[in-house]
Amino acid sequence: MEAYFQYRRLQQSNQERIQRKDSQTDLESSESSDGEKASTSRFVEFEHCDPNDPRQWETRWKLFYTVIIWLLVFVTGWSSAADSTSHEVAARHWGVSEVAESLAASMYLFGVAFGAVVAGPCSETVGRLPTYLGTFAMFLIWTMASALAPTFGGQIVFRGLAGLFASASMSIYGGSLADMFETKTRALIWPFFALAPLLGPTIAPIVTGWLTQELGWRWDDWFTLIISGAAYLMAMAFLPETFQPIILSYKAQMLREMTGDATYRAEFDESTNLSQRLAENFRRIARFTFRESTTVLFGLYLTFLYLLIYGFLEGFDYIFTKTYTFNIGQRYTAFAAVAVGIGLGLPYVVVVNRFVTRRDQTRTKGNGPLPESRLIPAVFASPLLVIAMFWLGFTNRTDISYFSSLGACCLFGFTLMALFTPTYHYLLDTYGTVASSALAAITFMRYLASGGMVIATEPLYTALTVKWVLVLFGCIAAVLMPIPWIFWWFGARMRSKNPSYLG
Repeated sequence: MEAYFQYRRLQQSNQERIQRKDSQTDLESSESSDGEKASTSRFVEFEHCDPNDPRQWETRWKLFYTVIIWLLVFVTGWSSAADSTSHEVAARHWGVSEVAESLAASMYLFGVAFGAVVAGPCSETVGRLPTYLGTFAMFLIWTMASALAPTFGGQIVFRGLAGLFASASMSIYGGSLADMFETKTRALIWPFFALAPLLGPTIAPIVTGWLTQELGWRWDDWFTLIISGAAYLMAMAFLPETFQPIILSYKAQMLREMTGDATYRAEFDESTNLSQRLAENFRRIARFTFRESTTVLFGLYLTFLYLLIYGFLEGFDYIFTKTYTFNIGQRYTAFAAVAVGIGLGLPYVVVVNRFVTRRDQTRTKGNGPLPESRLIPAVFASPLLVIAMFWLGFTNRTDISYFSSLGACCLFGFTLMALFTPTYHYLLDTYGTVASSALAAITFMRYLASGGMVIATEPLYTALTVKWVLVLFGCIAAVLMPIPWIFWWFGARMRSKNPSYLG
């Protein structure tokens, strides 16, 4: 509905310009190698204080749209972990092993991984809004199908399809923020927004653990469907298009229809056709995934963080049930410690960002901090991840209170926030309008690995025990710990060698 009103506002704005005979103030002639085309094409642009430019919308409306996107990201992240609490019960229902039932969660994550490769380029080809609404509608359909699944195989397939269509919301939100907010403002917004992809999979087990215990395992999907449906209705009613090239394309089309002058064009329309744009975007995804040091290294780090999140979804059975005899509801309520840690990490990131912004004010002439300065919260928090893993590994014993394990989980949540938020912020500042493709590449890496981790967790904990699994995680965290430091020191030089850097 909001998209309709946005279209009407754009139409009215064009009519007013035509009536004033002032169209030359926001239209520019452009020369190309084809002389005839250069003389007949005029490319439309946003004018100063143009209300149709997402970056010039009123702040209150931009914040409102951000909240809606936040909800879409939260519920799709929620769904990724919602059914992790029911593997034991569902496995008994289907007559399969718990490892086999863990495929339900894995297939969702695999779906997110492969869907992200398509979602990012599609959002930069057809627009953010059609991508959000179209894919989310299919996500709702397949979530309902999973809740009604008559067979084990059907549940696995439906969960995979739900993840495939959930991927858009989980991979293009960074691009939406870049559409609406300048770099300086994004520094204030992003830490709050980053709560969505982190809190979704950490709060979901707290709720669905009790739902599984009291109402049955199918209620994990039903409850997900209820809250996701509410978020979707809000998006349908109030979310507009935010991708500037698409809006300019609409503007050019309207001017052609209203004036009968076919010379009005948007650069987005003239560059390539649809299939060529998709092909170029897929090539960009491949470049981000395999060739650019920035996305490859941070992709490894963020992948490891998500391995820990989804590894804990299965591992809490060993950490809290087998060690402290927690029931299903109590076991996953322990995830509240991780959620509390994430919440405590928010003010840390906000305060450090504010300090960095003030410090860099003169260095960047008021244009916000340097991209590398975004990494300062991660630089100082990276050793804490190592500490959290060793703390949990060496104190998870029956003769030590479970409050010690909860404290380690809280520290883990703190480091999640302190590492995830700055690294994503750095990528947003680095890649600008193609940030969706960069984030999609990283989303592909981290969810593909996380899907495998869900399957491997139970055999891993069985073979190594809690202590040595967490010691292994701590050692990997120690190896990856220098990555934020490397980019803090050498990031500017590395960015200058990356072909997609827009700075």
